[in-house]
Amino acid sequence: MRRVLIVDDDSFILEGMKRVLGQSFEVETADSGSEGLYKLSELGPFATVISDMNMRGMTGVEFLERARTVAPLTTRVMMTAYADPETLAASINRASVFRFLNKPVARREFVQCLNDGIAAYDAALATAAQTAPSDMDAAWLEKALARADFDEEFSINFQPRVASVSGVPHGVEALIRWHHPERGFISPVDFIPVAERGTAIRDLTNWVLLGACRAWTDWQYRHDVELAVSVNVSPALLADSRLVGMVRSAVSRSGIDPNRLELEITEGLEVQDGHKIRETISGLKALGVKLSIDDFGTGFASMSQLQSLDVDCVKIDRSFVTNAPNNAKDQAILRSVSELGRTLGLKTVAEGIEVESHESFIRDLGIDEMQGYRFSKPLPSDQLIPWVGERYKLLSTTLSNPRLLESA
Repeated sequence: MRRVLIVDDDSFILEGMKRVLGQSFEVETADSGSEGLYKLSELGPFATVISDMNMRGMTGVEFLERARTVAPLTTRVMMTAYADPETLAASINRASVFRFLNKPVARREFVQCLNDGIAAYDAALATAAQTAPSDMDAAWLEKALARADFDEEFSINFQPRVASVSGVPHGVEALIRWHHPERGFISPVDFIPVAERGTAIRDLTNWVLLGACRAWTDWQYRHDVELAVSVNVSPALLADSRLVGMVRSAVSRSGIDPNRLELEITEGLEVQDGHKIRETISGLKALGVKLSIDDFGTGFASMSQLQSLDVDCVKIDRSFVTNAPNNAKDQAILRSVSELGRTLGLKTVAEGIEVESHESFIRDLGIDEMQGYRFSKPLPSDQLIPWVGERYKLLSTTLSNPRLLESA
């Protein structure tokens, strides 16, 4: 009997599903996204996971997106009474949803969906057994990183950021992708932590930095497109004095305006060697580059760090945006960060903008910029320029005040 996990914040629905489906499947239930993630990681494997779309706290889209990382082979099914096309698109793009079930669901349809999901799971298992190591552990990843041909296996996608008031593109975030010749796509969630434990993180960062800076030069001088470009920097590198030289070299070799380069300090920084980190920060600021704190609000950044790291921007974690239009606590947090940014003279960016309600709420709060699938998924460099052109065409027909395009 194959195992399935059902996640819904309505205990009555969970009880009914377990009773109806328990005759044919081994059913495990969870009443929240966080409990679902725990059971996926600790009690798995499960052939299929089914989640309600509209749950309190972590939404179904966010849960299934995280489930994709925790249990990539498990097929993911979304239940919903109603979803607009934008939300459905976000589910497909972010969570790779296998199938949607419209509430109320007949038992026959439910059983058929689970059988199809289990068949897809079995097929994925068979493919993985043929194309990947039996256990892609840290040791395997470490060896694969050491052997990797960066120019052949890695690529950079760019996710746009737009001005909240005008919608005009203001910048992009560079995101690394790894397509292993045998394993296929390997998530950064899997390989970045391994790279950070060794020397590979320095080589990866150097490669992304130079590639992103060269892309900026191409956009600026060949296409007359002016955007800031941000690159994630591992906390492990901030105490490495060679980081400044790495950035200086990328700026020199590419010709990028250093004021248009932003380095995102990722969540998890522990300022243990404060002196070295301050030296590195000072050296980076002397080059003219900008610094931002990523995942702000998740416990990584404190007021003292905002001051000691001399940052220019805070990027608000998507977890505060997802339910903000209907969650008073998230609204209060976002409002506080917006006011904090204005008080300290910091740019504020909200991540995870997926639907129109997110966009309008963030705009009304006065947060400076927005980033998310509402505007664009991460794009290869050759697709970014056409997107910018289409974006300006759209804005020219929808903005009530066209001068916003000129001043943006």
